[in-house]
Amino acid sequence: RLAPRAAMGNAFTQFDCQQEDVGGKVLCVRQTFEGEPNEDIDETEEVGDTDFKVHMLICGLDYTGDRNWAGQKPLDTGFAWQMMDQLATASGCETVKKLWNTQCTKAGVLGAIEEVGSLCEAGDYFVFYYTGHGDRLPDDDGDEVSGMDSAMCLLGPDGQVEPRQSYWLRDDDFAQAIVDAVDAEANVIVLADCCHSGTIMDVAHSMWSGRRALSITGCSDKQTSAGTGKGGMFSRALCRAVQDLQSEAESGYMCSKLYNKTLAKYREFKLPSHTQDITIHGCGLMPNQFVWPLQPEEDFVTLANTNYRDFELNIS
Repeated sequence: RLAPRAAMGNAFTQFDCQQEDVGGKVLCVRQTFEGEPNEDIDETEEVGDTDFKVHMLICGLDYTGDRNWAGQKPLDTGFAWQMMDQLATASGCETVKKLWNTQCTKAGVLGAIEEVGSLCEAGDYFVFYYTGHGDRLPDDDGDEVSGMDSAMCLLGPDGQVEPRQSYWLRDDDFAQAIVDAVDAEANVIVLADCCHSGTIMDVAHSMWSGRRALSITGCSDKQTSAGTGKGGMFSRALCRAVQDLQSEAESGYMCSKLYNKTLAKYREFKLPSHTQDITIHGCGLMPNQFVWPLQPEEDFVTLANTNYRDFELNIS
């Protein structure tokens, strides 16, 4: 059951979550949090402990080669995918594994989560980034109040996006793969630039009991995430936020500051024809207790703030 606690600022809802079985035995006790749509959250000037390693998995699809609906109009996700690769490299990540297009099958993504996640030790960070289509599937196990699972629209071994029931990755299976692979004392951050992604990490599920995890996504479960022709609005805003904070918070900063700056950059460059609610959810720690792990070590100018000329995708 969920018992609301005092809100964190005016833009946060915090819960104590205690689940019991029919005999009254406590199965899990944890704290979860949920930000209000596109509203700033409480920050801190603390910088946290930065003695950790970052292991990152970057996944992206533009659906070139798909013969179904997705391939009829390939996405601009290659730009955002490369922006995130640039950020991960500049931040000195211990591991950066990248999957692109036909590598992004359910088996491929789950296998990569196991490979990269298993490298994390206590205190390390596992960071997962996804840019591509997101959608919803009818809930298949009764754990969703809405009756729908969030899902990443992955490809099958044949390079096609359909049939979705077989090829797509549901939020339940995605979250379980992370929990199974990553050390229980490590930190998890999920970044999802796709439609219907608000609760893609499913942190209200009991599998997250005792863990520290946070997601920042491009929109709520019922919304779409906009592209710009050169990467998603969310990915561009986040990378621009990191560049700004490199000079504004030189000694380091927490996820709360990164989230608020991302909202500011989204508002600054927002498309007038489209609105999306950049979301933040998590458990175990509040965002102002979570170190943002992707902080460039040298002067950083994101590809989001440069002109793309002779753009070539590098998936090596």
